[in-house]
Amino acid sequence: MKNNKPINVLIIDDEFPPNDKFRIRGVYNSAISSDDLYHLAINSEWNHLVDLQQLIKDVVSSQATKEGLINLIGFTTPTQALFEIGNGLQADIIIYDWEYLNAPIYSPNSKKWLLELLNITEAFVFIYSKKGNELPRFLSDSDFVKFFSRFQLFLKGGGISYSFSSEEFILQYIIGSASNSGFIKIDGIPIEFTSNNYLDKASDILYLQRILGNQYILDQLKNIQFSLDTAGVEKILNDSNGFLFINIEKNYLISPENRLIEDRHLHSLEKITYLEVVKKLSLSTLEDVLERGILYL
Repeated sequence: MKNNKPINVLIIDDEFPPNDKFRIRGVYNSAISSDDLYHLAINSEWNHLVDLQQLIKDVVSSQATKEGLINLIGFTTPTQALFEIGNGLQADIIIYDWEYLNAPIYSPNSKKWLLELLNITEAFVFIYSKKGNELPRFLSDSDFVKFFSRFQLFLKGGGISYSFSSEEFILQYIIGSASNSGFIKIDGIPIEFTSNNYLDKASDILYLQRILGNQYILDQLKNIQFSLDTAGVEKILNDSNGFLFINIEKNYLISPENRLIEDRHLHSLEKITYLEVVKKLSLSTLEDVLERGILYL
């Protein structure tokens, strides 16, 4: 079952290759169309950005794009994107380059623009940077707390905690977001996805990967016959043997790793498995507890 209208995927990056005809036409001064992005990807030298070049090729040539489910748009600056969004452009997924000539890695502008994008859209944002290892401290301050479930940091041309490249993951997230069912690929393995009790769309597997780790998910795929349905998600969670503690009287969940447990009487806490948490609450609640250490319900 496909979505009725396409998702808008915005790529914000100041290093799109130069093209004299595009400059004359003013292509770089506003939203760059999918056709123009593909022209650059096919006909230009991308030097150190060959992975982004390939990502654009793969998105534009995907079956989902051919079916009108994905609209890819490029911007050379965050201010261009913010202007268009302010004029009514809906952003569903944003690939956000962190560094710009007027905003190097330590500039407050990159943080300010990212917060604006998160505040004025409901988009999921891939923070895409050559300096991926240096950014977590910028993204862990209090300004970003309420947005933790809506962004992910990826190293350009590399991987972080995943066994496949950043761009491969982003591609599958985009294609998965455009459809509520069908096939996606995880580490090159085709997975049949069906909207179920826990995952609304294929891209929601990001919750499972953050909670359980990518390698565990990859190892479990054969045990669920490479099919992500309700039973498959339940088996993945159940077989992980993961658990939290719950204080029913005070109505909070706490991670076993939380040091505050040492200061509490364990008889007031009861074990609750990951699967029970997800059944009673949600995957996002489980992720919140693991990120924060404790969550009041």
